[in-house]
Amino acid sequence: MMIKTILVDDEQDELDVLERDLLNHCPDVVVVKKFRSAIEAKAAVAELRPDLIFLDIEMPEIKGIDLAKSLKNEGHSSAIIFVTGYPQFGAQAFEVEAIDFLLKPVESDRLKQAIEKYLGHNLQSQIAELNKKAPTFIRISSQSGFDLLKIKDISYLKADGAITRFFMADNQAVGAGRNLGIFEKALSGQGFFRVHSGYLVNYRFLHHYDNRESCIILNTGAKIPVAQQRLRDFLIWVDSFTV
Repeated sequence: MMIKTILVDDEQDELDVLERDLLNHCPDVVVVKKFRSAIEAKAAVAELRPDLIFLDIEMPEIKGIDLAKSLKNEGHSSAIIFVTGYPQFGAQAFEVEAIDFLLKPVESDRLKQAIEKYLGHNLQSQIAELNKKAPTFIRISSQSGFDLLKIKDISYLKADGAITRFFMADNQAVGAGRNLGIFEKALSGQGFFRVHSGYLVNYRFLHHYDNRESCIILNTGAKIPVAQQRLRDFLIWVDSFTV
C-alpha cells in the first residue's frame, strides 16, 4: 500500500536525510512534499491530505506540538510521527496521540518500526470504522417470514440460479430468492468482494490464496474460485486491509 507522506523540519539537511532513509528502508512510504515552515505545511495539509506527517518539534513560528494540536482540532486525520533531537518532549507528543516519537539521528530499525506502528494503527482504524458503519444483520425473506443473518458471520455468498445461498461461519447455508447482484449492492462497504460472477466473499474469513489454482481457501475450509478478470481488483482489495 502507498503511504502518502509529508515531512516538516526547519533544517533542510534533516529533511533530505529523512527522505533518503524512508526511500531506502520504507518502500511503502511516498514523500509527496517537504516543508521547512510549519505554517506552509499547515496550509498544504487540506490540499495534499497526507496519510502521515513526519514532524519536527522545535521550529520557529509554530512548534511541532502546536501544529499537531491545531490539525487535530480542525479535524484532519493525518497520523503524526515526531522526529526531534529533544527527548523531553516525549510526553507532550503522545498527548496529541502521535503514532511514534523518534530521536535524531534516527536509526533505520526505529524508522521501520515507526512505519509498522502506523500500519497497525491504520488497520485498526479501518476495521473500527467499517464496524461502526456496518449494520449488524441482513434480513433474508422467505415464504414463512424472514431470517436475520449476522453479517460478520457470513463467510461467503454463492449464486445458484435465481437463488443466492448464504454460507455461515459454521458452514450452514441459508437460501434467498434474489440474485447475487442484489445482495452485492446491499453489502457494499461491509467487507465483501465479488471474486467471481458466482461468489461474494467476506474479508473476515480469508485464509489463503492459491496462485496455481486461482482460488481462495476460507478459514471455514471452503474453496472459492477467483475469476482471472477480477484477480487484479481482488489483490488491490486485499492490499487495502493488510500490512
